[in-house]
Amino acid sequence: MFHNILLAYDGSDNGRRALETACEFSKKLGADLKIVHVLMHGRPPQELVRMAEVEHLVKQVQTSPSLQLVLPDGRPAEMLRQGALDGGSARVISALGDQLVANAKERCKTLGAQNVTGSVRLGDHAEEILDAANEAGADMIVIGSRGLGKIRSAVLGSVSQKVIHNATQTVVVVK
Repeated sequence: MFHNILLAYDGSDNGRRALETACEFSKKLGADLKIVHVLMHGRPPQELVRMAEVEHLVKQVQTSPSLQLVLPDGRPAEMLRQGALDGGSARVISALGDQLVANAKERCKTLGAQNVTGSVRLGDHAEEILDAANEAGADMIVIGSRGLGKIRSAVLGSVSQKVIHNATQTVVVVK
């Protein structure tokens, strides 16, 4: 049956619903849960800032000792709004990803998920999710559908669509 579940988590509304679904599967099936977040390098900085602010991650990252030397005036959101993905911004993005996964792990444990682990990866979103699933020996992948619209989906391709078409595991897409 299902022993290992991979949750592809991005912090979006559908991502949060996917998290709850994955936790419910883990709890009911006694399956281990691995959370993976793929960093948003190359994504529009405004989208990342919005997500970080909604998740209240900016405040958490501002207090991160590893970023105090990198960030001017401790303002990661302002750095990202400027649009330059230099070394400092890349560290902010990495710290936001780490914090997103840490928060997701805590939420999953609270919801009763089993043996929760997490990781942050860098690369093509769909490829990294598929690689993480294979490396974890996942029987199931749970992913949120971002619903970015027909035009953007047609031009860029949908991560969840790519995962569905290329995964050897059962894939659950949550809207």
